[in-house]
Parts: sequence; C-alpha cells; structure tokens
Amino acid sequence: MRTHTCGELTDSHVGQHVQLCGWVQSIRAASDTLLFVHLRDAYGSLQLLLEKSRMSEELFNEKKATLEQLAVDSLIAVNGIISKRPEGMAKGNSQACGIELFVSNISTLNVTEKLPFNPHIKANLPSEEIRLTHRHLDLRRTDLQHNIRTRSKATMAIRQFMDDNGFIDIETPILFKSTPEGAREFLVPTRVSLGACYALPQSPQQFKQMLMAAGFDRYFQIARCFRDEDLRADRQPEFTQVDMEMSFVSKNDIQCVMERLIQHVWRAVKCVDVQIPFKHLSFTEATNKYGSDKPDTRFGLEIAQTLWMCQEPHIVAEVLVIPNGANTISSRELTLLSELIRASKNNNESKPGDLVFVSERSTFVTPANTTLGRVRTAVAKILQAKGHLNIPNDQYNFLWIEDFPLFTRGEDDVLGKLSATHHPFTAPVAQDIPLLYSDPAKVHGQHYDLVLNGVELGGGSIRIHDAKLQSYIFESILKLDPMVQASFGHLITALGHGCPPHGGIALGLDRLIAILTNSQSLRDVIAFPKSANGRDIFMHSPAKAAAHQFAEYGLHIIE
Repeated sequence: MRTHTCGELTDSHVGQHVQLCGWVQSIRAASDTLLFVHLRDAYGSLQLLLEKSRMSEELFNEKKATLEQLAVDSLIAVNGIISKRPEGMAKGNSQACGIELFVSNISTLNVTEKLPFNPHIKANLPSEEIRLTHRHLDLRRTDLQHNIRTRSKATMAIRQFMDDNGFIDIETPILFKSTPEGAREFLVPTRVSLGACYALPQSPQQFKQMLMAAGFDRYFQIARCFRDEDLRADRQPEFTQVDMEMSFVSKNDIQCVMERLIQHVWRAVKCVDVQIPFKHLSFTEATNKYGSDKPDTRFGLEIAQTLWMCQEPHIVAEVLVIPNGANTISSRELTLLSELIRASKNNNESKPGDLVFVSERSTFVTPANTTLGRVRTAVAKILQAKGHLNIPNDQYNFLWIEDFPLFTRGEDDVLGKLSATHHPFTAPVAQDIPLLYSDPAKVHGQHYDLVLNGVELGGGSIRIHDAKLQSYIFESILKLDPMVQASFGHLITALGHGCPPHGGIALGLDRLIAILTNSQSLRDVIAFPKSANGRDIFMHSPAKAAAHQFAEYGLHIIE
C-alpha cells in the first residue's frame, strides 16, 4: 500500500511519484482551491497539498469534503509527486521539512471516532491512569515511539555482542517452584496435583547455575522475571533482565565483559564512547561518602565522619554540609528535609551560611541507604531545580560497587539471625572463608553491583560451586528450615557432580533503556506496563476468576 514512509523522504526524492499511508494530524484550507494536510506515520511526518488545479473539480471537491470531516488520527492512503517547498517555507529540522507532496489521489482507510485525548499535544496530556487505559493511543506519542524503538535497538545490540563473544542463548522455564530468594513470588495453581503450585521465577539464577554444571560455560538470556512486591517508578511486577553466566572466570573477567557490552550498547544506541574500565568503590566507602550503595557521583555533597563522638557505644555520627545552604534552601524545604533526619548540629569545618545535617547510625549495621544519603539526594534535587547545582544528563558515571558483607543482620536485631545480603549462592572472598566458622558477620562476598548515576543497573557475583560449603551456609549460618533446605536439593546435587567455578550478572533491561532515553519511569519504556498499584488498566487484569475455575484446582473463594 505504500512505496515509502514519511520519515525516509528527503530532497533526493523530489520529482518522484510515491505512495504513503498514515494518520491525519491536521487539515487546513488555505483557499477554496488549496488544502493543506499534515500526515504522520511511525517514522516521521510530511505536508500534503491537495490542489484543485491538479485534478478534476469534481474529484477535488469530493476529496476536500471527505478530508474536512475527518477527525484527528484518521487513516488515509495517498499518492502524488514530491516537490520542493518554496524558499523560506521550510519549517522544523527534520529531513522532510524542505519538501511536500502534491496529491494525485487520496482515500480513507479508517475514520477515527472522537479520541479520549490527543496523544500529539504534550501540553494537554491527561493523567497517567487515563493514558494507560488507552495505551494504544499513548504509544502513538513521539516520545514513547522513540523509547520502544530504542529498546529494540539496544536489545539487538546486546544479542549481537553476546553472540560475537561466544555466549549461548538458552531459554529457562517460566513455570518454576517456590524457593526463598528474597522477594515474594507469584504462585500458579495447577491441576497436576491439587494443592501444589508453580511459582513464576524471580530470576533464572538456579537454572543458569545448572547450565554451568551441564557444561554450557557461556550462557545468556533476555529473561522475563516476576516479583510480587511493592511498586515504584523503578519497579514492575514483571520485568526483563539481561542474564548471563560464565564458567572458569574471576570477578574481573565478568566485569570486563560487562564493560565492553555497555560500551557496545552506548555506541550503537547513542553514538557515545563510554570510557572503560569503570571506577570501583567498596560498599563501605560508598555508604560512608554518599550514604548509598548506588551513589550518584556526578555531584559532590559528600558525607563526612564527624569528630563529635556519641555517648552510646557502636554509634557513629555523620555530617553533611550544604555550602551556602542556609541561603538557598527555603524554610519549607528545610522542614521536609528535617523529616529525614533525627538531629542537626554544626561542626568545625562549616562556615557561616552553610547548612549542616548530622545523623547517627549503628556500626553494627551499615544500611545500603543511610539517613544522610536520602538527605543528600533530596538536597541535590532541590538545588538542581533552583539552578544552584548542575547534574548533566549526558555524563555517565559507571561504578562497580563491591566488597559487600556476605551476610546482614536486621537493624532492630543486632544479635539476631543472619540473612544473605544478596542471595545465598554468593561465594565468600577466599581470605574470609575461615571467618565463616568463627565470625560470619565479618565475611565479605564476591558480589558486585553495576551502578550508573544513582541507579543500580544490575548485580552479580561469583557463586559457591562447592556442595559442602553451600550446605554449611544453608544449615549453620542462615539456619534455613529443613524443608527450605530440601527445596535446594537439586542445586546441592549438581554442585557435587563436578560443577565448575562460575559466576555471572544480570542487568535490568528496563532500567537500562530508561537511562538511554532519559525516561523518569519504567512505564515509559515498557509497551504494556502495570500501573502503580500493579494492575494492567488497559487489559483489566488481574481479573476475578469464576468459582468453577477455582474448583478445578481444588480451591474456593473465602469472602
């Protein structure tokens, strides 16, 4: 039905006869004999001219009457001759701004009913809920079209890189079983065994470790993952990750591959050369200086350990100084910031006019996001909005955060049970292995997170490949319930059958694309996302099942 798209036409097509299809954006009658039509397709837009002198009067009047009755985003097919626009009439900076099409014939493909909103007028966009309800219209927006196409381009670049570097693309099951990996799972009842459930995988973690035991020493997958947890702008109940695993490697080997992958993607998508290798920060340094294990280092405002000593043991005081903050932070903003902290007092390094925040935290537990870390982030947003702080979007400060504690105590239970900081399959650093049997809270893990501008892009680790060590951690350190331990029986068996040393990483594809497109929400880079409360407003899911459907699984609804 078409020979070209609007986006590919340039001055080189002047004089050619073309056929186009697209959505009508606007119609303007310049006179009784001339009609201007703005046509858009998925690749660009073009001005059409319906001129009485180029067709019979009867045909012109017929087409003019038809066009003038069309609503915005009605579909038409058109053919005609590409011409150069008169001198000084070119508008915009697209490659088609200097040309137009003189229409020979035009036909209506689909008449659009009145739209709930016009997706092409940014200033009048409705609430996100309305846009998600009519997602097919929302996706017509230029920004979302760009985001989804960028996602496709990035994904293809990732696949190409992984294939070029010897990785095998292997799909792993979606119907898995319930295992404790940290987040709440989605359960799927089955008729195979009443009362039994599948669980949707939080990640392919255990399957890819099985693949290493099977001898596939370079695996990757663009994997769908599921977590039934509270949602935010950077979380969805179902998400996509770039998952990889390698055998006979060190932490540095995996980081090197990942750095080259990021470099390749940035080059392919943004034509930007990312400098490698990336900077490395320990977990302790990151949380002490920036109050976060995923710090944004594009700006300063570093946290300092103060000489002021707390009276209570195992308590450290930290100070965040905002230069000239007393003059740039309003009283209302200060009230909001004060809600994030417990105390504020001056220190010897501050100057008149500076704003100083002081906070205490326990040395028993170093949270991944400290009180002053949250204040630092909030202050940066305030100062940036007022023009007092420049945080450039085109600066990419990639960081490896490493040397995490292998186990973590709860903040409210200093002497209580240890839990895995990340997941229970992470290997301890070699020199800390003796501490597993004497003081496991001091053991560091071979875990590494990839962080960019305050966003965690992904995380990985060298895995435990020794069955006895893995069993000891399950039983003696994490003190897992015997039934939970039994659920990992397949893993222990595989490790004991000659599983090679291995490790890997998973990148959040949704977060990666959000950064590549400067999007504020993951919902802007996913074609059909869930809303903030986890519902698909467009498809009306989740939806209630009928009583007889539940009965097939031996279930009944309790009101």
